[in-house]
Amino acid sequence: MQEKLYAAVDLGGTKIYAVLAENCGRILSSVRYDTQLDQGPEGILEQMAISVREVLAQAGAGSDRLSAVGVCLAGFFDWQRRVLIHSPNIPGLDQIRMEERLSEKLRVPVLAENDANAAAIGEARCGAAAGSQDVLYITVSTGIGAGLVLGGQIYRGTRGFAGEAGHMVVKPDGFLCGCGRRGCLETVASGTAIARAANEVLQSGKATLLRELSRQQGGTVNTATVFRAARDGDKPAQEIISAAIYYLGIALVNLVNMLNPEIVVIGGGVSAAGEDLFVPLEKAIQNFAIPPAAASVTLKQAILGVEAGVTGMLCLLTEAERIREG
Repeated sequence: MQEKLYAAVDLGGTKIYAVLAENCGRILSSVRYDTQLDQGPEGILEQMAISVREVLAQAGAGSDRLSAVGVCLAGFFDWQRRVLIHSPNIPGLDQIRMEERLSEKLRVPVLAENDANAAAIGEARCGAAAGSQDVLYITVSTGIGAGLVLGGQIYRGTRGFAGEAGHMVVKPDGFLCGCGRRGCLETVASGTAIARAANEVLQSGKATLLRELSRQQGGTVNTATVFRAARDGDKPAQEIISAAIYYLGIALVNLVNMLNPEIVVIGGGVSAAGEDLFVPLEKAIQNFAIPPAAASVTLKQAILGVEAGVTGMLCLLTEAERIREG
């Protein structure tokens, strides 16, 4: 008998990443597209459906072998009503019944989950926190998301909005966030925030290594550029990185104090900075979290990368299948 096949799709503000896997979890094919934000909700839904059809075609599998599809979403997913209420980084995705709409296109059951929750399960089951029951996962990328795995299961809260660490208010008089509030963590510590601060330095006319690095990169700066300049002693870049880490450290200390996790996993593009990010964050936890909680937590870098969300969705799909089968 042929193995059941499952597809998983990670929908983000910049990319749609889809994989096809066997029941055992072995990935057979994958595809990545840029998210066509200008196409609106219907265009994005069609992109997602196309990505699933493409991974089936790459694997030489017919649609009749597809058992279910898992989708992880960057946004506020109402777990009770099964509605994507709003996605701060994907304009127009408001009040969308993603499971229902995508199921209509693909003719198979669809399971949706917040992307950080899915990545948290991925890292807790198969990644940096494998074997741990109490895990806090933070992704620092375009925005900042978080997923909570407590007692081995996703903690969603009353309706599914638990873990929105990126929208912890850490600077009340700060920038306007995509969620509609000011001063959220992701407005001061995300990759987007770091790049914005760097561009402000460039526009100010200050002497900075960022200007030369920007020229080398065709006039652009990103998080990696700022970390590189900071390592090379550039004061404006160091100030940008210090500010971002300061606010991220405040958030981590409060979360460690509140949740007492065994492991904190940090993923997303900004985590690629390695020790330049992790060493000061470890110091913040040790210096400012309550001593018993600080002594019992380990800070780790995520290892699944772009596979974290889809891995988590594959875990959730197979676990749901086992429950259905009794």
